[in-house]
Amino acid sequence: MDAMTIEWQRGFETGFPEIDDDHRRLVALVNDLDRILAAESDLAGVGIVIDQLVAYADYHFQREEVMLKAVNYGDLDNHAEIHARFGQFLGGMIGDCMVTPSVPTIQSLRDYLQVWLVEHILVEDMKYVAALRGVIPGRMPSS
Repeated sequence: MDAMTIEWQRGFETGFPEIDDDHRRLVALVNDLDRILAAESDLAGVGIVIDQLVAYADYHFQREEVMLKAVNYGDLDNHAEIHARFGQFLGGMIGDCMVTPSVPTIQSLRDYLQVWLVEHILVEDMKYVAALRGVIPGRMPSS
């Protein structure tokens, strides 16, 4: 299998440690899928990684949306909608992986997650950074 590990880059950093730590965790989980595929190991481990990924993405999205609401971020509704659409699409892809657990379905999931996560961090999440810095330089508000 071609390894397509996401390399963490400074350009992914928002400057808010809590968000950056969440993003690092999500990247690590996507990279876990890549490692399983690259090793051509037991695909049963994919289910565990997928469960962790879904749970952590949900946690992160909720935390991020609470934070954005606390600072009255003007594009919150759109940002939350992007999260919701991702969750719906991801659910369908995960269903495919569970119904037909094969290398090609897992590769498709991994490829989608790699592109979506990097683009979401670099484009959508970076849109709110200026708004956060104007309210809470270098810190997230308390939930």
